[in-house]
Amino acid sequence: MKNIPAHFNLKIRGLGIGSHPVELSVPAEELDLPMFRGDVKVHGKLIISDRLELHLVIEATGTFICDRCAIEFEKTMKPHLELLYVPPQLAKDIEEDDDIHTFDPQTTNEIDFTDDVHDALLLAIPMKNLHSADCKVVDLGENLIMIDERLSSLGSLYERLREEEMNSDAPSGVSQG
Repeated sequence: MKNIPAHFNLKIRGLGIGSHPVELSVPAEELDLPMFRGDVKVHGKLIISDRLELHLVIEATGTFICDRCAIEFEKTMKPHLELLYVPPQLAKDIEEDDDIHTFDPQTTNEIDFTDDVHDALLLAIPMKNLHSADCKVVDLGENLIMIDERLSSLGSLYERLREEEMNSDAPSGVSQG
């Protein structure tokens, strides 16, 4: 992943203890997320005490290709993101977690959670991306015939290479010829 400039920043200097609303928006292309378009929106709340808690919902609409039928479709992802920022003295008591960050309350003016938003959106994309839960493989007509022809030619190529290998005097492996 290339370095993404800080786009999701919250100024924390001067905020009092309690709950504060969070609402930010950044164009998807600025976050190195080519499958998403439009704005990536983040909303939720920041809770300030001896630590900072971010409770967020991310919204982003993307264009995907169905893994089963190859139809292009749009889908809005809405992953939740829970982040915790703690001072260094509290960090030693907490087990390592990617959602826990350290910050110095005396010198930190703002927190940046751009990478967290980026990663949360990538992780929200399902392993099997279907345009609907009941998606069936569609009849591709001529395209399916072309795929069958390609696969059958690969099969015959494999058989021919295997036959050549069996008939050659060279030890098994690839030979030049």
